[in-house]
Amino acid sequence: MRTSVRRPAIIAAAVAALAALGATPAGATPAGATPAGATPAGAATAAATPAGICGSGYTQIDSHAFRNASTELARVHLLYNASTRSNCVVTFHSASTSGYALTTGAWLDVDGDGKGQAKDQGAYSSYAGPVRLAAGSRCVKWGGMIEAGVGTYTYTSSWEHCG
Repeated sequence: MRTSVRRPAIIAAAVAALAALGATPAGATPAGATPAGATPAGAATAAATPAGICGSGYTQIDSHAFRNASTELARVHLLYNASTRSNCVVTFHSASTSGYALTTGAWLDVDGDGKGQAKDQGAYSSYAGPVRLAAGSRCVKWGGMIEAGVGTYTYTSSWEHCG
């Protein structure tokens, strides 16, 4: 008889095994310690949000979650600043992937601006981006990705959020 094991269960078991060995994720700080320049656990910081990363005046207008079954791995956010008429994209790790250096990306393209796609991609433990472009009254194509041990998840929108 063959039994099936769900990937979230495998991820949870791997994280538990690493914790039992005393291992911490890349860029993480051992339990109870606060890294230099970091805010203690439970304290909120403006930079820990997509709007905080993009900067003053940006508000979220769209997002897309990357999920493995019922586990959210990351979420890509599209934000807009009405005063500068600029868009910003950030891909944020979720609680299940935060602290692990995973290939993560964010990209943005403005229709007809002649600049092509702006992109930030690398091994990040919390987020990729911000990627900002002035959009004016033009449509944007935006997206992001995360490569977790269970696969690569990618999203690119159609041309949307025009004007």
